[in-house]
Amino acid sequence: MPTSSPLRTKLQTSKLLQDFLQRHSGERIYLRDLLNEMSNRAFAPLIFICALPEALPLPVAGVSAIIGIPLMIISGQLMLGFSKPWLPKWIANRSLKRKDFEKIIKKILHYLQKCERVIRPRWRFVTSPLAQRLLGLLFLVLAFVIALPIPFGNLPPAVAIAIISLGIIEQDGVVIVLGVLAACAILVIMASAIAALLSVVLVHLR
Repeated sequence: MPTSSPLRTKLQTSKLLQDFLQRHSGERIYLRDLLNEMSNRAFAPLIFICALPEALPLPVAGVSAIIGIPLMIISGQLMLGFSKPWLPKWIANRSLKRKDFEKIIKKILHYLQKCERVIRPRWRFVTSPLAQRLLGLLFLVLAFVIALPIPFGNLPPAVAIAIISLGIIEQDGVVIVLGVLAACAILVIMASAIAALLSVVLVHLR
């Protein structure tokens, strides 16, 4: 549709990420930079960027410790209907090296720009305020899983968070639904694996 072009330009996540890198040229990227940059754009872009380091198979040390708690706090605020995200200073002052952050962004841009050719605003009822609060609850659960010391258990929930938040940014309800289905499958599989492990441990303890 001709009228969709301005909206697409405004919403494209790849442009959002590129603009952020251009405006922040320091040696380290702080969470407070993301918070200040994204707070007026609502929660989804901030959640998306925070989830990226875990959603990509890149060797960036200490990422889980940096993003796990902020993701939980921001997701909880979205669930509770806060007007904009907030982080305490001791968390907002956490940072990543710029070269690591650039590595993450360049990796995601390669795939993201291709995805944006098919992502478009649709099923907007899935992006309503009430729906986003429910998604905030799902984000909170997934963020809690990311923070757990589970070997190779951080990547799947982070990917689900990135997909859902991308759908919110682009107002694409189809992407959100696909992300939610993937998140539910991930949680069921991980819960089953943990239950099986606990049962084995209990058997050996008897």
